[in-house]
Amino acid sequence: MADTMLHELTKGETVLEATGEIRLGDFLYKKGLLSEAQLAYALQKQSVENERLGSLLIQHGLVTEHEVAQVLSGQLGIPFVEIGKLPSPDIGILKQFNRELCLRLGFLPLTASEGRLTVVLGDADPNAVREQVLRRTGLETNFVQSVFTDVRQWIRQNFYFAENPIESLIKREITILADDVDHAYSPEHLLELLLHLAIRDRATDVHIAPSANSMHLLFRVDGVLRPALAMPMSLGRLLTYIKLNSEMDIAEQRRPQDGSFQTVILDSPYAVRVSTLISDAGERMVLRLLPERNNLAGLEQLGFRDSDVKRLKRVFAKPSGMLLITGPTGSGKSTTLHAALRQQSLIERNVITIEDPIEYHIPAACQTEVNRRAGYDFGNALPSFLRHDPDVILLGEIRDAETARSALDAAATGHLLLSSLHVSSIFGIVPRLRPMGLEPQMIADNLIAVINQRLVRQTCPHCGVAQIPTDEERAWLGEEYRETQIIRGLGCDRCGGSGYLGRLPLYEILIVDEPIANAIADDVGRAQLHKVALDNSSFTPLVEIARWRIAEGQTTPEEVERVTGEGPGGLG
Repeated sequence: MADTMLHELTKGETVLEATGEIRLGDFLYKKGLLSEAQLAYALQKQSVENERLGSLLIQHGLVTEHEVAQVLSGQLGIPFVEIGKLPSPDIGILKQFNRELCLRLGFLPLTASEGRLTVVLGDADPNAVREQVLRRTGLETNFVQSVFTDVRQWIRQNFYFAENPIESLIKREITILADDVDHAYSPEHLLELLLHLAIRDRATDVHIAPSANSMHLLFRVDGVLRPALAMPMSLGRLLTYIKLNSEMDIAEQRRPQDGSFQTVILDSPYAVRVSTLISDAGERMVLRLLPERNNLAGLEQLGFRDSDVKRLKRVFAKPSGMLLITGPTGSGKSTTLHAALRQQSLIERNVITIEDPIEYHIPAACQTEVNRRAGYDFGNALPSFLRHDPDVILLGEIRDAETARSALDAAATGHLLLSSLHVSSIFGIVPRLRPMGLEPQMIADNLIAVINQRLVRQTCPHCGVAQIPTDEERAWLGEEYRETQIIRGLGCDRCGGSGYLGRLPLYEILIVDEPIANAIADDVGRAQLHKVALDNSSFTPLVEIARWRIAEGQTTPEEVERVTGEGPGGLG
């Protein structure tokens, strides 16, 4: 499916033309992605730092990598394609190039067809790439453009795994360690290989779970646990090695512990947060992989509808008030909050954050991290922030009454405050804040919007096929989508056989207009607040976004039901 799409995108491609740096800035300005003041600021920086303009604009948060890449694709007359939608490179083609060349020139060769080689470009000069392709393969080129950082990471991954048969290497390390009765051989290399395997499979968490006779390695991918491999119990010293790296007490095996360590995987730095738990089968361990991410996406790239992005931009442009995002752990709240910050003009507003941990690095923002040992947390950070003349404050989470009162005070005194709250419903905000000592009138006066969010897995674009919905599915989808087909992934190498690749948000946005504010001030119940919201034409319930995503071929009814409990066979 992806190969067919790529062929359609690249056929009939015209000759590319080189582009200059100033032209890129002008193009971004004309597209409305850059103001005159921002462009002047970047050009001043360029005169001092001698960097390429595109890189400077991204580094200082004036535009995103997605925006630059999409503008470049328009300038060059080539398609923009997300990395996840591109086919895996042909190994035979890949062998005709090398990692250093591809990283230096910013491109990766993909597949050949009809005497032409399709190549994905990052921060690249198309003419230099075309010359290399012709010299090495004798083929003409079809180009597609993608995000710079994604292309660099994909180059590293594809060359590393083409040269390192990871499963065979892991099996070899396990055998060596199992036979090493004197413990003379370190588990260091095994841990390194396991982390590489986790990154290849797009895992966010690595679970090491003991059982009666073995240990099992599981990866959480797109929010779902997948078994990866089994290891003998004699490899328990792998856990000891991880605990040592994480500055834990290796002698303590009676109570849970937490720690962390830093590592580099495929040239990218990661913080690894480690947690242990004592079960009846032995010590269990979870490693959370936190990449240092700088390629911050906007709300559009996260999957918010254009009409909703416009509404949220108006909210984020407000000078003061409180915006909250709700949802369970792992529902993408932090990512959406950072995308919200991306809507700010970061050279014109003083942005201060406190996070646990810092997941995205935001150019021009002052970011701080929770340090409980030093007594620095969400609640006591805010008074210090207010002495630093902030315009925007990002507070990772409201957990207690002290933090809630401080957050509301900040919003009431002329600051835009963004934060998250663990409630399951958009209409659970007020019932959650009331016991924390916040008066309904104060909430009504300062709450400007609430976003409720979940993440569903996205149908794999490489193996998705159209299917006729059942009568039950058609009835649940409703009359508007009665004629739709459902796209389901059959499973392939790119998605690990799951049929899903990546995740998208299901969400609902409640803008606190006058009727909503009056209902909150009157301290009405959830059902009444829900009714007031439904009477507002701008409010779209989360389940309607779910139906729309299914109709667009982006996810499936069973995935929506898994995440929300609502679907053809569920509660909705």
